[in-house]
Amino acid sequence: MSARAGIVVTGTEVLTGRVTDRNGPWLSERLAEIGIDTAHITVVGDRPEDMLAALRFMADEGMDLVVTSGGLGPTADDLTIEIVARFAGRPMVLDEPLMARIAEILRPLMERWPDLDPDAVLESNRKQALIPEGATILYPIGTAPGLVVPPLNGDGPTVVVLPGPPRELQPMWEDAVTTDAF
Repeated sequence: MSARAGIVVTGTEVLTGRVTDRNGPWLSERLAEIGIDTAHITVVGDRPEDMLAALRFMADEGMDLVVTSGGLGPTADDLTIEIVARFAGRPMVLDEPLMARIAEILRPLMERWPDLDPDAVLESNRKQALIPEGATILYPIGTAPGLVVPPLNGDGPTVVVLPGPPRELQPMWEDAVTTDAF
């Protein structure tokens, strides 16, 4: 019997059709390549209760692994990490080395736009360094890190949290599958 996985694609822009989901099928192909059967692909908007319901559905259906894409940016509607932490029963903690890495990624952007308030930019991106305790960090390609979040006490699926842009998600997937938590 092979492992079973579910994919949760987040983003109101995907749900409404403004953006076509390329991540769900791509991830399903990658899972098949490593012998994991994809049982469900679900698209949800940026509403926390819908994301949590999708994760619970995957757990109730006996998924061993859930892969999410999207919802990792610095804006108020990017709540995937917070929802995954709640789902996994893990408190959120600030990862200082990750915050420093994000600040380093932002430095060239702030140099291009000298009128931006660097403290405001860093504060808005601080939420991207808040992670569920015990998660394995997948270092960002853009400013959004990915995560591999194991179930607390072995109860429930491992959740792989990936960004929405394919140019960030695809190389991060390669890192995810090599982690111990995966």
